[in-house]
Amino acid sequence: MRTRPRWALAVIEGSPAKCIKLVVAGHEARGAVDPSQLTLPPTQAHLQACAKKLGVGAVIVVEVGAIAQIAGEVERHLTIDQDAAAQGLALLRALKHRSGKGVWSEPPLLDLVPAPAFDPLQRTFDLLVPDDSALCAYIIGDDRARVAASVIAVKRGGDIVEVASHAAIAAEVSEAALARDWAGAYKRVNKAVADRFAKPCVSLFLERATVDKIMLGPPDTLGRELNARRVIIDPAPAWLLGLLGGATIAAVAQRGASALASLLPQGARDRAADLADRARTAMKESGANPFGLLGFDPIELWLTFRHYYRPPR
Repeated sequence: MRTRPRWALAVIEGSPAKCIKLVVAGHEARGAVDPSQLTLPPTQAHLQACAKKLGVGAVIVVEVGAIAQIAGEVERHLTIDQDAAAQGLALLRALKHRSGKGVWSEPPLLDLVPAPAFDPLQRTFDLLVPDDSALCAYIIGDDRARVAASVIAVKRGGDIVEVASHAAIAAEVSEAALARDWAGAYKRVNKAVADRFAKPCVSLFLERATVDKIMLGPPDTLGRELNARRVIIDPAPAWLLGLLGGATIAAVAQRGASALASLLPQGARDRAADLADRARTAMKESGANPFGLLGFDPIELWLTFRHYYRPPR
């Protein structure tokens, strides 16, 4: 999706349905194009073919009547004092309710992305990120000449109350000096953030090329990149260290189990798979999974749809 950041929006109406507008938006947008390039009905196969024909990373189809229905459903669940995240979840639930019944997409993210209730989302956030602390993430350009992306977010009273980029502390730590020697200079970033905002509870630093390796590599890639100091997470809370350790162990165990399974009869393989499933269930029910309150694991979710991600060639 990063190599083709354009996307297409189609509007359909009538019975049988007819495409009345097809617009290509995003990077190097083309604007309105021939509506006949979308074959109806909007099945997944037709949407995939349309995306390929238009050279876009995503296609969204909306039926005219569904727009008012979605708006009405969202308004019934919104209040003026609601948290912005709660409002976003209300919109997501309304869209998911109409998925395949007025709204279609390729990739089918509405079907894949869950929409939890706001309370478990807030409780998970409070469990993982303490109040009066900052979250920092830095991506350094591969040429080590600049900061490609950065975010500094401050949490107080259960909410993100401030969001900034490296520009906010550039007077204390210059961008060029940080990019040139980020593995040595990141501690100066943490100190500057603590002085200007709040003490960081999680700070992540890595180079741009490493992002693709982690996104598309095997489950233990992040652990290996951490050991090689191509990724630095400092400070890193206990729950994050536990996840990283668990991912490494799981990856090693999976490779070992695959090799061992080739030597076992089918019955033994089935019993081993059943034991593994029960062990995963017990781990979740015991609360060992920090995302247990959400009802889904964001890491497992990423593994489900990461094949839609395309690194630059």
